Amino acid sequence: MKMDFTIPFSGFASTTFINCFASVYMYLENMGWQAENMTYCNEWENGQCNGCGNCATKPQSRQERYFFLFDTMCGRSSLRCRFDSTPSEMEQLINSSGWNDDGGANDNIDFLFGFTGYRYHVVKDADAFQSEISASINKNKPVIAKLRKNIVPFAVITGIDGDKIICPEFKGAQKSPDPAVTYDNIDTLYLIDEKSAPRYSLIDGLKRIEYVMDGCLREGIWSEYMKKIGTYGPDSLGEDQPEGRKARMKRLADTMWYTFNCHNFAEVFRTYRGDRPMAYLYDAVGDVNKLGDPAFCETINTISWRYGYTHDLAWSIIGLDECINWNDWKSRYYGDMLEVILDKLKENDQEVLNCIREMIQILS
Repeated sequence: MKMDFTIPFSGFASTTFINCFASVYMYLENMGWQAENMTYCNEWENGQCNGCGNCATKPQSRQERYFFLFDTMCGRSSLRCRFDSTPSEMEQLINSSGWNDDGGANDNIDFLFGFTGYRYHVVKDADAFQSEISASINKNKPVIAKLRKNIVPFAVITGIDGDKIICPEFKGAQKSPDPAVTYDNIDTLYLIDEKSAPRYSLIDGLKRIEYVMDGCLREGIWSEYMKKIGTYGPDSLGEDQPEGRKARMKRLADTMWYTFNCHNFAEVFRTYRGDRPMAYLYDAVGDVNKLGDPAFCETINTISWRYGYTHDLAWSIIGLDECINWNDWKSRYYGDMLEVILDKLKENDQEVLNCIREMIQILS
C-alpha cells in the first residue's frame, strides 16, 4: 500500500516540519506533475539542463514558494538567534525543543494547519501507529511523523508494507531521515483530516510575524551581539585574546547563515511585485493573494531591498570570518566596523517590522 508521491522538498532545509508540510500540502492540493502551470525540468529528472526555460514552474520551484510562504507566515523566517545559542522565547514558540530551525513546536504546527484550512489529529501512542498510518494511506493522505534519534526532526510517510514504513525519496532536501523511518524511531504522528475553512488568514500571519519580530527586537538580540563583537567593553571582542576573538567571529558568522532566512521572507513578498509571473502566486492558500493589492506596492519594495541588503551584509561577515588574521594586533579594532554592520542589520529588521505593521493597518 503505497501512494504515488513525487512532490520534491526544499533545498533550503532538511526535512523540517515546514518543509514536510509544504510538500504534503502540495500533494493534498493536487499540485503534482499533472497540475496546471506545472512544467517538466530535464535537469531535475536527468541531471542536465537543456535550456527549456521552465525554472519558475517546475515542481521544485513551486514547492520552494510554498515552503517560503509557510516559513514566513508562521514567523520562523523572522527569528533571530541569541549570541549564546540558548533558545529565545520566540524560538520556543516556533521550534521543537532541541532543534533551532524545524518549525515543529505545537503552537506552530497548529497555526500552519489552521492557515491552510486542514483539520488534523495527533497520535503519540506507539501501539496505534501502524493502524493510524494504514488508515491515512487508505484515504490517500500522507502522514507527517516527528522522529527521535535521527539526524532530522521530521519525515513524510507515504506507504506501509506490513512492518515496513515507506517514505518518499525526499528529493531536494538538505538532509533526510537517517536511520530510515521505523516504528521505533517515531515520536509523534500528525494525521490529516478533512479540509475546512481556514482558521487563520493573511492578517493573522502578518500579526504573527509582527509578534516574532517585535519580540526579537525587544529582547535586544542584535544589541547583545554588538556588545560581544564591539571593540570596547568588559566582555567585548576588543578586550579578548586572538583565539577568543576568532571564536566570537565564528559565532557571528554562524548566525549570519541562520539570518539568511531573510531571503525566504523577502521572496514571499517579492512574489507580488509587478515583474513576477503569475505562476508564482499562491492561488490555493486562503486570502494570501491580497498582497497583490497596489496599496502594498511601496511596502513590498521596501521589504525587498531591506532584506536584500541584510542578505548581502550577512555574506560580507561570512567572508570576513574566512580571511581575518586574528593574531594581528590590529584585529581587536575590527569590532568598530562589525558594530556598524550589526547596527544596520538591526535597522533593517526594524524597518521591515514597520512595513508589516503598515500592511496590518491597511488590511484592518
